[in-house]
Amino acid sequence: MRILNTAATGVRAQQTALDILGNNMSNVNTPGYKAQRVNFAEALAAELRPAEREFNEQPVGERIDVGAGVIYPTIDTDYRQGIIRDTENPFDLAIDGEGFFPVRTANGEGRYTRVGNFQLDSQGKLVNSDGYILEVKIPTDAMDLYVDETGNITGFIGEEERVLGRVVVNDPEGEGYPVGPIDMDEFGRPLDWNGDILPTAFAVPEGAEDVQISTEGVLSATIDGSRQTLGQINIVTFANPEGLVRDGDNLYFAPDAAGVTGDELVGTPGSQVEERTLGKLRTQSLEGSNVNLASAMTEMIQVQRAYQLNARMITNGDQMWSMANSLRR
Repeated sequence: MRILNTAATGVRAQQTALDILGNNMSNVNTPGYKAQRVNFAEALAAELRPAEREFNEQPVGERIDVGAGVIYPTIDTDYRQGIIRDTENPFDLAIDGEGFFPVRTANGEGRYTRVGNFQLDSQGKLVNSDGYILEVKIPTDAMDLYVDETGNITGFIGEEERVLGRVVVNDPEGEGYPVGPIDMDEFGRPLDWNGDILPTAFAVPEGAEDVQISTEGVLSATIDGSRQTLGQINIVTFANPEGLVRDGDNLYFAPDAAGVTGDELVGTPGSQVEERTLGKLRTQSLEGSNVNLASAMTEMIQVQRAYQLNARMITNGDQMWSMANSLRR
């Protein structure tokens, strides 16, 4: 009796939808949270009766298929913009539009996030509330990268020379960082002369005062009475951001499978990178969750009703099976 298996697929699918909705609603006040949604699809139909042989070149009977229930092949992330709220923290950042902040975990792994609740740690590096370091990404149109004696990474964007970041960790063997021209990899990460990734961050030197971040992503401070640029905060996006994988703590990573997300695209806030427009930077602001509580509650009622209907089908199927088993000759 197929009704039991068919109804069971409906119960499992609606239970998954309830779990996703519950998680969305619990994160309605989580900064930068992006809602998830379940995509349903019809399960592969089962052949109930094959097509019968032809008689006098006319088909005697057509093939009959019956549905096998529902499946949920994917759970997508809704990347629509969340509400941006002003804060008084000078290091709080929000992206108004497309893009992510590139960060590094404690293990040095690259991740992406929409949450811009940054602060200065004891070493003057910009980190978020979980301690992940805001990573230096060089715009794809940057030219003539150079590391000076102080560890600053400079380069030209168009005709303007900018400080793009800073080398913050010396070589473990004590040789220090390279001073002179450097290259970057295809992901916009600075490389040393051996082709290894340079450990970089946006670092604020000791004694710096009035540290500010502009809407163009320029990090600056007053040092010894003069205004100096400390780095350029860039935004990252992908040709297919829907291919990113959630990693908890509002983090995402690009899977290793080629072509899932496309190449990493790096640029300054509000710039155009390969036909994609990066979002603008809002300073002293945080992006809120994009969960619409009213819509989520309405959808939850609909899912609960669908769950009840599928559960009732299981009950009815069991009753029909019981009736069939009780038949006597």
